[in-house]
Formats: sequence, structure tokens, C-alpha cells
Amino acid sequence: MNAVMRMLKVGSVTLISISEAVKQFGISKETLRRAIHQKQLPAVSAGRRTYLKPKDVQRWKERFYHEFRADAVRVRWERYRKKQKKARAKAKGSEASGGDSKP
Repeated sequence: MNAVMRMLKVGSVTLISISEAVKQFGISKETLRRAIHQKQLPAVSAGRRTYLKPKDVQRWKERFYHEFRADAVRVRWERYRKKQKKARAKAKGSEASGGDSKP
């Protein structure tokens, strides 16, 4: 991918693309898109690209980013617990039916 910064200048306001925001602020694309979708982060669409104000991204990161991280960890933990519970139930079911013994 080229190293050109994706910026858009509108009057005195400079907007950056989502990929540039990822580089500048260290936040994943998915997290930024989720914040935009949840109306926590204002964005401007121009064609197929979405642009953000760097100040808005910085404010959002200071205010909401820890909540997004905590939510992501919670979701992963719940998924892990569900998987473990399913594996235990499967192991318990195989023990009840005789396990690995051959007829």
C-alpha cells in the first residue's frame, strides 16, 4: 500500500481517513467503524471514503476508548466460557455413554 496520507481539506478543516486515524491513534478500523455506527464519533462520507476530524478522534479516544476495550474483552471472555462449557458437556456426555471403549 502506498504511503500517501489520506487527508481531505474542507475550508480550514483538515479531515483524515479511517486508515490514517488507525496509524495516528493506534485504534483498529473495526473499533473506529463501530464508534461511527454507534454515533459516538462524527464522520463525513465522501464517495466510498469516510473521513474524521483528528480532534474528534482524540476526544473520543479519551472519553470512550476504554469502554470499547472493556467491552471487547468481555465479549471474548464470554465466548471463551461458552466454548469451555460446551467442551465440558461434550466430555461429560462421552463419559456417560462409555467413553472411548470399543464394542
